[in-house]
Amino acid sequence: MHFPSTCWLFIDEMNKFTLDAFLLKKRDPLLNYKVYKYNFDEMIEGFSVVRESRSVSMPEGQSIIFYDSAAQLEQRAWDSLVYLANCYSGGHAIEDLAKIYPTILEYWEGYAEEWRIFQESGQSSSGTVAALPLLDTHFIFANQLICFAILFGWGKLLKRVSPIVDFNNPRKDGMLERLLAPYLDNRGELPDDCPRHLPYFKTLKIFSAPSEARAQLMKEYLGDWYHASKREPYYDSHKRGDQFKGYWAWEAAAITYLLDIDDSSYRDAEFYPADLVAFARSIDAPRSSGAKPEDQELRMKSGQTCPKSGTWETLDIPLQQRKFAVGEIMQAEDASYGITVWRYMGD
Repeated sequence: MHFPSTCWLFIDEMNKFTLDAFLLKKRDPLLNYKVYKYNFDEMIEGFSVVRESRSVSMPEGQSIIFYDSAAQLEQRAWDSLVYLANCYSGGHAIEDLAKIYPTILEYWEGYAEEWRIFQESGQSSSGTVAALPLLDTHFIFANQLICFAILFGWGKLLKRVSPIVDFNNPRKDGMLERLLAPYLDNRGELPDDCPRHLPYFKTLKIFSAPSEARAQLMKEYLGDWYHASKREPYYDSHKRGDQFKGYWAWEAAAITYLLDIDDSSYRDAEFYPADLVAFARSIDAPRSSGAKPEDQELRMKSGQTCPKSGTWETLDIPLQQRKFAVGEIMQAEDASYGITVWRYMGD
C-alpha cells in the first residue's frame, strides 16, 4: 500500500481553485467554474454543518430520532462522492483525491451504521431497506466507492466497503462482484446480470473475454457508454445547472487497471478517465488482497536515492527513461500526479 493510514487529507483541507487555475486544469470540458465553485462550497458547508450538529449533546430526556440522524449522515455520504467527482472534473491532483478517500469511506460507514440502528430501532415502518440500494440510482455511489478504492490504491479498504453495499440488498451486481472478487474471499458465485442493466451489463463480457480481445471490447463499451446511460441520474446533467459533476465511466478505468488491459487504443476516448489508470499504475495499486513480494520488481519513488545503477523507466505518463548511478537522486522532469515511481529496466 503506497498510502499509509496516516497519509490522509480531511475533506475540508482541500483548497478550492481560482478561476485561472480551474481553466488551466479542469478535466471535463463541459464543467464551468460557476458550477464547480457552487458544488465545492455547498459540499464543504454541508460537511461543516453535520460536524457541528453532531458535536452538540442531546438534551436530557430527549430521545434521538434515528431516521433524522441517519438521513443527515446519508446526505453527507452522498455529498462526499459528489464532492470527489466535482474535484476530479475540476482538475484537482489525483494524489490529493486519493488521500481523502479514507475520510469518505468513514462518512459512508457512519451513515450505514446509523441506518442499521434505525432499521432495528422499531422506528422504521418501511421494513428492511438497503443502505445503498443497487436497484435504483444509488448504484452510482456503490460503483464509485469500489472503483475509487481500486484506482486510488486503497484496495485493502474494500473489505469495509462490501458490508455497506451488501446491507439489505436483495440482489448482487455482476459487475461490482467482479471488481470486488480479487480483494475479498467468500463472495460466492458471480452473478450473470446487473440490476441497473445498461450500461454496466456490457462489462461482463470484458471480464470473460480472452485478454487479447478486451481492449477492443472496452473501446466499444466507451463508445456506447453515454447513450446506454439514459436511465442513470448523470445523463444530460450538464443541462441541469449545478447537478453536473462531469461525465466519467469510472468502471471502465477500474476494469482496465484490474485486468491490466492495454488502453492505448482508447486512452483518448470520451468519458474515459485515463489519468486514474495511469495513477494506479504509477503507484502499483494492489490488484488483489495478496501482498506483492518486495523483490518481484525493483521500484523507487522519485526523489529517492538510486539503489542500483542502470536504466530506469517511470510508470507515469508520458513515460520517461533515464540512466541513474548508485547514490544519484532519482528525479522526474514532469511528475503528472505529484508522485512518480521509477521501475528498474536493467543495465
